[in-house]
Amino acid sequence: MTRDEILQTIKRAHENFLETIADIPDDIATTQRVIDWWTLKDVLGHISTWYLVARQFIREYARGNVPTPLGLGQSDDEIDRYNKRAAALRRDYSLARVRAELDAAYRDLIAAVEALSDADVSKQLPAPWDAGDNLEKLIAVNSYVHLPEHIDQINTWRSK
Repeated sequence: MTRDEILQTIKRAHENFLETIADIPDDIATTQRVIDWWTLKDVLGHISTWYLVARQFIREYARGNVPTPLGLGQSDDEIDRYNKRAAALRRDYSLARVRAELDAAYRDLIAAVEALSDADVSKQLPAPWDAGDNLEKLIAVNSYVHLPEHIDQINTWRSK
């Protein structure tokens, strides 16, 4: 994918997510469990977390460094613990604050991707990254590949 295609894909996925949650009242967003133990407020914070991870990878790359892996491995348990820690940090935040954080994380991610070239997004990352790992993949798994999972989960919750 080119940088511009990545940008358009992120924007489209983010817009789809916002459309999915647009009519959910604030009181429902903060009290009802939408996905497992998460409220919609938790989901918003979760997405912010992963947008910020992608942005951090890009920033490290832009400084001439190899993006530092989170060290989570492939274990769902490790990723779940990371997600729970991130949710706990926002537990006492208002919905407005979490939404503002999501908006800011999205803007920061878009700006970071805009600063990249096509060569940047497609260049193989060195060790400790695996063959085929590049910024496009790191951006994708933390944004536009990730969002549809939560859109589907929210739509399933709505249908109950």
